[in-house]
Amino acid sequence: MDRWLWRGGVALLALVAIVGTALVVALALGFNSPRPLRSPDWEVADLPLALEAPPGATSVELLGQPYDDFTLEVEAVPLSTSGLDGYGLVYRAQDGAHYYAFAIGSDGYYAVLRVAGSEETPLVEWQQFPHIHRGLQTNRLRVACAGATCDFFINDEYAATVKDGTWLAGNAGLWVRSLDDSAVTVRFEGARVWVER
Repeated sequence: MDRWLWRGGVALLALVAIVGTALVVALALGFNSPRPLRSPDWEVADLPLALEAPPGATSVELLGQPYDDFTLEVEAVPLSTSGLDGYGLVYRAQDGAHYYAFAIGSDGYYAVLRVAGSEETPLVEWQQFPHIHRGLQTNRLRVACAGATCDFFINDEYAATVKDGTWLAGNAGLWVRSLDDSAVTVRFEGARVWVER
């Protein structure tokens, strides 16, 4: 009886080790990544681009044609920051003053905003997120929208889901904001769009 228990325990331990190794390999290969597996439908040709926000102001750079259901991804790295800043993606923009923004800050916070002229509505309030690389480090931001529902990812980690049907199509873009009396410059690289079919 003892030999049977010993062999069963060893077999169970070996099975756990095999499953654990398979899980680690799958995660390393991107099993948990929501990025589409196919090539992007559109890539921004004019990147890298350094976008600057003057002290206490916001800068928006629209990139191209309008989309309705899509996945948009970009890498961003602050070149200068005072720690009171925001930068990220604009999506479903109607123009440079009416859009959604998926923003992070060099201090480790993120938010989702709906901007309509001078009125700004937080759809996700500014809050800390442990997967944001702070300071002058690169962050990968991704938003995936289907209908009124959008999912948000920071460095391939899920951050939030928002449902808002104010605008269901619009342009993609880049966003930088200074929150104090210092200018902020952010370099954007590798902007890609996958259109849902």
